[in-house]
Amino acid sequence: MSRRDDFRDIAKSVPFDNATNGFVSTDVQAAIEEVSNKVDTSASPGFTWGSSGNVTSGTWLLNDTVPSNKSGRAIFLTGATLEHIFVRCELAATFDIKIYEHNGATYTLITTVSIVAARAGDFAIASLPLTTGKELAMQLANGSAKNPVVGCVLKGSF
Repeated sequence: MSRRDDFRDIAKSVPFDNATNGFVSTDVQAAIEEVSNKVDTSASPGFTWGSSGNVTSGTWLLNDTVPSNKSGRAIFLTGATLEHIFVRCELAATFDIKIYEHNGATYTLITTVSIVAARAGDFAIASLPLTTGKELAMQLANGSAKNPVVGCVLKGSF
């Protein structure tokens, strides 16, 4: 038996209180494995796109300094889903953000979120599936905004 097995057996024998944390585990070893599974299928730290100045309809937001339709954020997770989108801009405005996945040649609209006379919007998305290996791009549409920033959170596993 390895030292690792010894620790695993000890951890299995230590009770774990799951009353306040949403876990189902009742021993420390199971809780460790549950955390491992949550990390493996958890949300990404998030990604952002933006553009400086007055941005008009049809403008692709930037990935760092590159338009996201030219080089988008890589979808690197297996079983990736889009979970949340947040939008901010300097002044209250009305516009849409169109979210695409692409491979540099073919663009597929994933979803659209709308900001109406506001500086911000937060949108919980119903786990929209994404394609591993493709890229995400953001486009401002149907309006304009000053200094818009868009972010999203993905979920999946490595």
